[in-house]
Amino acid sequence: MASSAEELSVAVVGGGVAGMAAAEGLGALGHEVELYEAGSRLGGRISPVSLGEREICLGGKNVGRRYHRFRELVERRVEARYEVFGPFTGQLVRGRVRTLSFRSPGMRARLGARLAMRGQYRGGLRFLRMAQEVKKDPEAAHLGSTYFADLARQTGDPTLPEHIGKAICRDAVRHITVRMNGAEPDECHVGNFGSNLGLVVDRFDQLRGNALGDWISAVETANVVHTRTSIKGLLVSDGEVRGVVLADGSKRNFDRVILALPAHQAARLIGEAEPELARLLCTIRYFPVGVVVAEYDRPAFPPAFAALTAPPGMALSNAGSYGLGERHIVRYTFSGAPARAAIQPESFDPEVLLAEAEGFLGRHAPVVDARRLSFAARTFQPGLCAYRRDHAVFLAEANERLDKLPGLALAGDYMRGASLEACVRSGQEAAAWAAAGAGVRPPARVPTENTSPSARPPAREEERDDQHQPAG
Repeated sequence: MASSAEELSVAVVGGGVAGMAAAEGLGALGHEVELYEAGSRLGGRISPVSLGEREICLGGKNVGRRYHRFRELVERRVEARYEVFGPFTGQLVRGRVRTLSFRSPGMRARLGARLAMRGQYRGGLRFLRMAQEVKKDPEAAHLGSTYFADLARQTGDPTLPEHIGKAICRDAVRHITVRMNGAEPDECHVGNFGSNLGLVVDRFDQLRGNALGDWISAVETANVVHTRTSIKGLLVSDGEVRGVVLADGSKRNFDRVILALPAHQAARLIGEAEPELARLLCTIRYFPVGVVVAEYDRPAFPPAFAALTAPPGMALSNAGSYGLGERHIVRYTFSGAPARAAIQPESFDPEVLLAEAEGFLGRHAPVVDARRLSFAARTFQPGLCAYRRDHAVFLAEANERLDKLPGLALAGDYMRGASLEACVRSGQEAAAWAAAGAGVRPPARVPTENTSPSARPPAREEERDDQHQPAG
């Protein structure tokens, strides 16, 4: 292996945002990088597709004002011009569309009234305390942060309804978890909630025009990239990772390897080299998501709002304009428990899902009078990362296991969170490890007490906000 003072050769496996960030970080330090991607181009979920004569993104494209790492990464390659993207989101309240904004006094008042009716003051205060912490400290919006790791340890890391109550989850939290994680609130844990609250306290823009695609193309041009190239396993010698084995059986030697893949895909490559690490990675959960972007011959939304959250029970979770100036293009997201059967690869039928979604939206927006011109659709597998319980413990254990496999680093949506900023951060941390040498790992908050499921303390009677409340 080359010493940390020498130029290193590094294989980055996975060309999504985390992999691109890792490759760009290493390249900027003068190291030799080769980026391997099984798809036809880089970008992962944000890789552009065609809708008529233009390019669109089916993955996440919203860039928070706090996304400093992502913005700097893009600006390294292209001129980044942004436009405000914070569509006035509507939510159905007793059959009428109300504007949904956590910064809106009206929303806070309505939410407070509902919590008061259900006697859920305690849960509401917990929610506000967590949101305030993320607003005060951007670090808290990333997995493994000190605040949320300690909160998980102190509470036993309960699900969100157990900690803040069913009403607030139904009225204000579900539309975030199903879109960001593909998960229902009772599938999400309090120790990871900072990654969701990062969306609540931030404001968002999007890159103008085709800038996102231009950036991906610039990264492809600036690096040694192998697209349509699958990796079968790791090349291990004397207990150290020395390279990768390609799908055709050929071997490539490297000083370091970074796996910037979803957790289960990384586990398959690690395999026999470190079985316990592979098993640990398989505890990370992913839920499917389907996205359909449709273009119409006229605006699909009224001036009052540009997005509408769907009520629980629908496969549709959200319908929103592609941009504030593009209300004739609608992005439909299908996620959450009601959508899962319909968005499996073998059952995904965009026409059927579109018909249901347009029927719902048409009851509240002028899309009912519009003619659909074209659409692009995709179901994502493995889908959206929903992390796991005791995630800070997972991060600490993963780092311990990685120390037993020198030469290997991990990056991806399960390391720091699923947002664009968190994925960039995970890639840059993996790159910093590779440049510094084995034994230096990204920091992980290690809880000081056992937080295994068996150690979870039972909720006290006075903390069970929902135990005597009627369902719904």
